[in-house]
Amino acid sequence: MDYRDRVLAAVKAFYESPKAREKVRSEVKPKKKRAHPEIPTESEIQIKLAGLLDQLTIDGEPLVWFHPPLESYGISPVSARRRKLSGAKKGCPDILIFSKGPLTGKPTAIELKRLKYSSTTAEQREWLQRLSGVGWDAHICKGYKAALEVLKAAGYMS
Repeated sequence: MDYRDRVLAAVKAFYESPKAREKVRSEVKPKKKRAHPEIPTESEIQIKLAGLLDQLTIDGEPLVWFHPPLESYGISPVSARRRKLSGAKKGCPDILIFSKGPLTGKPTAIELKRLKYSSTTAEQREWLQRLSGVGWDAHICKGYKAALEVLKAAGYMS
């Protein structure tokens, strides 16, 4: 039996032992329950809306849109610093649609929020005001249906 086979046999023996099963069970943390599971999270709304935006077209051309991935949870301080140094801006809207709305003739910015238990920050409001100042349609949408209404009003969908 060569070295590789001995190592594989030892690993297999460990994982089949009661000690390994006990250790694995004790290290598994129970899933944290959401405070309001009946209300979709901003992330869930974003994913649903992204699927729709990917399907929309204007004159047969797909929408040109983008979600700046600026969520700060789950990244290390080093990554956060690198992101800031490379130009990430606090408060940037969740969805930027560069294709001009057929009815408005303007690009659209959408800041998504949950239906309840969420609010906009000063940075987010400032971004929306600045974008409006340079000719964008800028909106705060509480929930998926509100975002659909904005898309309809701009003419991206009927």
